[in-house]
Amino acid sequence: MNAWLLFLVPLLALPLVLLFRFVGCSSFSAEDPGPETTPPSSTPMPPPTNTKPPRYRDYILGAPNNPGQVKNPTFPPNGAEVIAYWRLVDAAASQTAIDEKGFQDGAYKEGHVLPAVAGSEGRNPAHFTPGQASLITSDPAVQGRFFDGGYVQVPYKPGLYSDDFTIEAWVKINALAPTFSHALFDAGGRYALTGSTIRERGFRLYADQQNKWQARMGPGTADLFPTPFMVSPSPRTHVALTVANDVAGGGKKKVTLYLDAKEVASAVADSYAPPDSAPLYLGIENTNQSPATAPTLRHPALFQIQEVVLYRKALAHEEIENHVDINR
Repeated sequence: MNAWLLFLVPLLALPLVLLFRFVGCSSFSAEDPGPETTPPSSTPMPPPTNTKPPRYRDYILGAPNNPGQVKNPTFPPNGAEVIAYWRLVDAAASQTAIDEKGFQDGAYKEGHVLPAVAGSEGRNPAHFTPGQASLITSDPAVQGRFFDGGYVQVPYKPGLYSDDFTIEAWVKINALAPTFSHALFDAGGRYALTGSTIRERGFRLYADQQNKWQARMGPGTADLFPTPFMVSPSPRTHVALTVANDVAGGGKKKVTLYLDAKEVASAVADSYAPPDSAPLYLGIENTNQSPATAPTLRHPALFQIQEVVLYRKALAHEEIENHVDINR
């Protein structure tokens, strides 16, 4: 009997071991943990930012609802400071250079003869070459003009000129022949106004015979910049000339030239005589001293000019930076 017990006890214990082994295994493997999840972040996502620049024309005029990013947002545009704005992208057959501000349109002039004389290249006939690619990135559909002796004349109107001012433009200069001058802006002459004596009046910005940017301002008769900056051929360049009261006072004027928003030349003029009663010329110089008589035209620009804007104040450097930045 003892022998049978010794044999049966292991056989009876075996099912119990197997049963507990099964139950133990199932307790660790039956529960499905499910897919892994990431806890929600406590930092909200930033709103999307419009990194594109605003539309160029609308920005210059200070038009509302023109979203976009600018370099100096604390210097917003003020359309009230714009005297006139000639885009120079009018239809090829147009004879009118429309002022986007609506103050004073200009007139496209071509078909005349420019004699080849010392310092001034000749053209016969002087003309424009239309169909030039736009210099404004946000407005590629418009076409500009190459000034090949043709020019724009803006008739004088009271309010066209101010004591402090800025005049700017985008230009495309391929190359300029040496020993010749090429005028970008010109207004004035030597004449008297009611209640004043005869003197030099107005301003001029031009590339001189050494292909350097230079300026003159009446009543002075000499070049302003002691160290003028070279004219560099470029697909496009922003040019801005500012005239402001100098900190020294006494009627002195600080004159500054910016290229692509970088100050490249400056000078202090003893005074400034605005060119009241004289037209404004874009792309040529009138060497006739009296605005009351027919112009004597010299020193054609011979490059593309677009987006000419005249302001009634000297723009801050940051404002000029914005004008370059929004054309990126």
